[in-house]
Amino acid sequence: MKIRILLLCLLLTTSFLGLSQEMGSIWVLTVDGEIGYGTVSYLRQGISDAAQADALAVIIEFSTPGGYLDSMMSARDIILAAKIPTIAYVNREAYSAGALLAIACNKIYFAPGGVMGAATPVYFESGKMEEAPEKIISATRKLFAATAQARGRDSSIAEAMVDKDVEIKGLIASGKLLTLTSEEASQWDYSDGEVQGIDQILPAEKMTGATLVPFVHRTIDSVVDVLTTSWMAGILIGVGMLGLIVEMVVPGFGVPGIVGLSSLGLFFWSHFLVGLAGWESLLFLLVGVIAILLEVFVFTGTTLGMVGLGGLVLIGLGFYTSMVGPLTQPIEAMHAILAVSIGLVAALVGVVFLIARLPKTRLRFGGVILSQAITGKAFNKIKATSTSPWVETQGIAVTDLHPVGTGKFADERVDVVCEEGFLPKGTPIVVTRDDGYRKVVRKRDKEA
Repeated sequence: MKIRILLLCLLLTTSFLGLSQEMGSIWVLTVDGEIGYGTVSYLRQGISDAAQADALAVIIEFSTPGGYLDSMMSARDIILAAKIPTIAYVNREAYSAGALLAIACNKIYFAPGGVMGAATPVYFESGKMEEAPEKIISATRKLFAATAQARGRDSSIAEAMVDKDVEIKGLIASGKLLTLTSEEASQWDYSDGEVQGIDQILPAEKMTGATLVPFVHRTIDSVVDVLTTSWMAGILIGVGMLGLIVEMVVPGFGVPGIVGLSSLGLFFWSHFLVGLAGWESLLFLLVGVIAILLEVFVFTGTTLGMVGLGGLVLIGLGFYTSMVGPLTQPIEAMHAILAVSIGLVAALVGVVFLIARLPKTRLRFGGVILSQAITGKAFNKIKATSTSPWVETQGIAVTDLHPVGTGKFADERVDVVCEEGFLPKGTPIVVTRDDGYRKVVRKRDKEA
């Protein structure tokens, strides 16, 4: 009797374990419409959340005419790197970029009448659709081939979707672009079956007890789509740079700095999220900002602005490399250049306008000019006097003054600060103010 009870308990336990193995969730993501940078953030988050939830698999439903090449490549990398199985469901069509994303999945199922392929890169010029240059076609072709190989599929079929010169006997003649129907995909091992709906994939994959969990499109994905457009990128660059420069011009830290940092943060966050921006972009930006700071506060007047100009170019490169990828089309690259240029020019115009409006008690570019620096509390621990015997004493700058340096008066070397912000070595100077521990000077007039 006890043996029977033990066997019954063992049977129930085994059945429960088997049932628990079957039970689980399968997340369903939808790629519907044009594939853009919002699609990248959507796939990244959906696949990541599914993995964290220990989902059995992710089903990606495709009904798309294609999309941008850089978005396609970033999304493809996300699917290939997924830590859980990915299943493509071609519902109606997966053209162009959609075809690559479907091929990147572990399994592919078709809806009746579904098609996949037609992936030659194209771009619009003067209102007309033109085939992309051979360089782009070649790169895209190899990207399709490598993706197919990674999933154990015939790479030549993937290449034939991109390049019409690829011929496959019995499937596609040279000069024609390959688009697979559900039946053709099954014959050439590019399909794991045809099903009427997503729910029918479950028995085909022996996951009958699983629960389908839809991952809906989020507002943040639409926001990313907007933030990565060229026109919005230009606005973020202009506002960001203007805010930071205002903080350099005006003492203290306040609203302009917060707005500037927030704008640049949004720019780089959105472009990092979709796989465009890299650490090299931030490095360009950082080195460029340092160069401009050196030009303003150290090299003023000595380098004819070349250090500052170089810094501005590096900043532009930082933004530009955050907006383009290896497959960016020429028109998109031109939009990126225009966005960066307009953003930086707008920021500079804003700064010039601001400087013209600033009261003289504020810090300005061109070195520190130095009403505030000369009269501020930090420099007036010793009371200044205009009756000092040093006032009107003439000498010569023995170092560059930018604005602090050394002057020589008779045989005595004295630390000085110049009113003009910068004076080169050898300039005749005259003391205009004695602050005790240092002298304020200006360039001596020739007649003096």
